[in-house]
Amino acid sequence: MRAFIAVDLSERIRAKVEAIEHRFGELSGVKLKFVNPKQAHQTLRFLGNVSEERVEPIKRELESINMEPFNIVLRGAGFFPASRKRIRVLWVGISEGVEELKALQEQVETRMVALGFPAEKQPFSPHVTICRVKRIESDAGLKQLMSKIAELSDVEVGEMEVNAVKLKKSTLTPRGPIYEDVYVKELF
Repeated sequence: MRAFIAVDLSERIRAKVEAIEHRFGELSGVKLKFVNPKQAHQTLRFLGNVSEERVEPIKRELESINMEPFNIVLRGAGFFPASRKRIRVLWVGISEGVEELKALQEQVETRMVALGFPAEKQPFSPHVTICRVKRIESDAGLKQLMSKIAELSDVEVGEMEVNAVKLKKSTLTPRGPIYEDVYVKELF
C-alpha cells in the first residue's frame, strides 16, 4: 500500500483552506490542481509503497511516540520552491506550534529510520499543501499568481489542537488520491 504519516486538520481549518483555494481558483493564466480540502493534512513522513508485513512494526513504532497534545496556528500562503519561475506547490504555513510539530516529526522520523526507511533528505518544513501548479501559461498569469500569494501572505487560517498522529493509506485515482486511516496514535 502507498502510505504516509500525518496530522489531520480540524474541520474548521479545512473549511478555511477551502476558502483560500477558491481565492486562488479565481486566477486565469495558471493551471492549478487543488488538494481536496476535506483531506488536507500536515505530512510528517511519506513512506511510499509499504508491504503488509511492515504495517504492524510501523504501528508499534507510532504507538511508542511520547508527546502531549499541542496547538498549532496556520497562517499565510506561500510557495515552493523559492524560485518564482518554477513554482510547483502552493501552501498554507504554520506560524505557531512549529517547535512542537518539529519535535513530533523528529520522533516519527527516528522511528521510521529505525525500521529501515531511508532518512529524509530535505529538512522538515511545516506547511499544508493546498495545490500543485501544473502550468503558468503567461507572464500575466505569473503576475496574478504572485499578487494573490502576496495578498494572502498573512491570511489568518486558524488554530487547532494536534492530538493524534495517523498512518494513512493513499489510493491514487483519476479524480485524485483517496486517504484512509490505517492506524491512529492518540497523543496524551
